[in-house]
Amino acid sequence: MGTSKGYIAPTRPEWSKAKRAISTYLRNRDPEARRNAISKYAEARHIGRKEDTTGSLAFSSAVRNVLYFASAIANSGLDDTLSQFGLRDLMGMSPENVVHELIEHFANHGSTVEDSLALAALSEAFEALEVETTDDLAKMNLDAFLLEVVIAFINNDFDFCFTEKIGKGRTPEETFEILKEVHAYIDGVLRNGLAPVDIKNIDFSKIASEKIVCDILDEAFSTCMNFHGVEE
Repeated sequence: MGTSKGYIAPTRPEWSKAKRAISTYLRNRDPEARRNAISKYAEARHIGRKEDTTGSLAFSSAVRNVLYFASAIANSGLDDTLSQFGLRDLMGMSPENVVHELIEHFANHGSTVEDSLALAALSEAFEALEVETTDDLAKMNLDAFLLEVVIAFINNDFDFCFTEKIGKGRTPEETFEILKEVHAYIDGVLRNGLAPVDIKNIDFSKIASEKIVCDILDEAFSTCMNFHGVEE
């Protein structure tokens, strides 16, 4: 995803530690240096969320709305759910176009950096789960979606923070390979270390905030911080 020209890098001490850890990883490229780099990044994000939750709230809001919409469409049907969400203008569109428009709507059309991170994560999670139509959405495994979208968000957020640093003095191909390596590590850590969330019986219409998504995002960052398992 790269670093936006309008992006202002965080200045907290945790980010300085994360940048140094990234530099060490880029020099050594060994598993321990990679583990430490991701841990320091996750620590900076985890601590920073307590001070500035704008980015994660945009993501949490988008994900919560997808969870709510998917559970509602399975129970009430498409047209009633679109009416409930104030999206009657989507009625009559093809099932594929409705899904596309929903992702754009819930991520505020990627209008800010934070929204664009949410949009990318939603799109990648839907692609991973092969959710292409409203029927797919109604049958989507919500727990699987939550895992996929959190992994995608953290990978994209890492890219946003560090692609420019990683790419300095390297070819695009070299940068891609390093990011691919990082993504694989984060993916493995979260699939192996993140506790499953059973959300099938949650009534999302009664959740006033995005707490459930914020909580699992916090747990995901904590897992990346503290993971000491054996890498494959």
